Amino acid sequence: MMTETRTESPAGRTPATAAYLARLLAGPVASAVVLSLPLALSYEGRIALATFACAIVWWMTQPLPWSVAAMLPFLVFPAAGVMDIRATMQLYGQPIFFWIMGTVLMGYAIEKHGLANRFALAFLALPGIGGKTYRLTFMYMLIVGLVSMFVSDAATIAMMIPIGMSLVRHVRTLVGAAPNAETNFGTFITLGTFYAAIAGGTATILGIPHNAIAVSLLERLTGRQLGFFEWMMVGVPVFLSLLVTFYIVLWLMARPEIGDLPGGEALLRAERAKLGLLGPNERRVLFVFAMMVLLFTLPALSGLALGEPHAIAQWVNRAFPVWVVPPAVMFLLFSIRSASDPGAPLLSWKDAQQHAPWDVMLLVAGAVAMTDAVTQFGFVEFVGDIVGNLGIGATALPYFTAVLVAATTNLISGTAAATLYCSIFIPAAVEIGYNPASIAVLIANVALGLVVPWSGAVAATAFACGEVSMERMIRIGVVATVVFTGIVATIHLMMSGLL
Repeated sequence: MMTETRTESPAGRTPATAAYLARLLAGPVASAVVLSLPLALSYEGRIALATFACAIVWWMTQPLPWSVAAMLPFLVFPAAGVMDIRATMQLYGQPIFFWIMGTVLMGYAIEKHGLANRFALAFLALPGIGGKTYRLTFMYMLIVGLVSMFVSDAATIAMMIPIGMSLVRHVRTLVGAAPNAETNFGTFITLGTFYAAIAGGTATILGIPHNAIAVSLLERLTGRQLGFFEWMMVGVPVFLSLLVTFYIVLWLMARPEIGDLPGGEALLRAERAKLGLLGPNERRVLFVFAMMVLLFTLPALSGLALGEPHAIAQWVNRAFPVWVVPPAVMFLLFSIRSASDPGAPLLSWKDAQQHAPWDVMLLVAGAVAMTDAVTQFGFVEFVGDIVGNLGIGATALPYFTAVLVAATTNLISGTAAATLYCSIFIPAAVEIGYNPASIAVLIANVALGLVVPWSGAVAATAFACGEVSMERMIRIGVVATVVFTGIVATIHLMMSGLL
């Protein structure tokens, strides 16, 4: 048997090789720039900051997997004498790793066993919803947002897009459009799914993975542990405001072609009827979800029922901090047997291997580890002095932070943006007398790339549906970003005292 050997010319390889080398060398260049600056930091602090800068640039340019770039301190810190390997490895013992793993797998279990699809169709098929376009589109976005409060934004859009696309196909038939023709309704549903998943993710700590980064860094930088309900006190108003805002922006810039949807209710009810009664696996996943909600709320409920000083209430707070809940959820998902396959659990380890975001989890663990390192060596005081010298007051800080974070998150991941800006603006808020918990939640709320398809997995999933053009996604995304940035900053300025 002959094997054809294909050889590329050097000229064909050079541009790709040069581009890769440029991305790879960008990290060390960033480190060199940091080291060359006359920063008022100790030697250890400058090395730690330079290492962090290199990792951030690599996360942006991606010459290496995120997880590999996150391990850079293992090479640098011992060699440079910043800290030994044991101390460096201790930096990586982050509870956020298991938080992300547990919440993502809970979302996947809801998706795998069909529970989210059932919930969505149950609401959308309610009488009076499916006949009018404005009611259907708003209710659809509301359901997406509600699901995204407890399931990651990426999982939510993966679950809801098939329902949305069935609606788009129905409307395309009604208006007589070609199968691949771009329609306003298709644009509305595609971006509505994307925007609503983002909006819902702001409501709770569970919604978007980098919400947990803000909570973790707030605790490490200030010692303040933000509770589940405390986040929701501001998160829910932000969610509702963003949902209405995004709906209005889409209605003004991509108003659907028709106002009435003949057969819309019948289509949704037919889809709901296909599901039949609640299955045994759905009931078991629902039980696990209920246990997760109970464990998240138990500390607050026990405090309300017994009083914070009560011994039982104090024990519950010690035994069930928020970081314990995702591992507990994983225990349940892997131990409860599946009804369809009695020898298998609701989730198998193969499910975890395939659907847990390992790259992101290691990135987050490494990012928080490097934040810990720079904090140990005086970075908090250093940044506080800089921001204080800029003259930014407590009133301007939310707007300055929101604009900077929202703009740059279209260029870097929300995870990297949340890590970077929380490490800068949380200590800055402490320095100028603004509530650091509010600034942490604000950063998580606006670290959302709405403009370009490559700003994150959620944006890419929405664009991949093929129902919205690049030009239109960018144009509507810019308007949505400008509006939502101002709204979120204003809400936090008004409600910062509640956190």
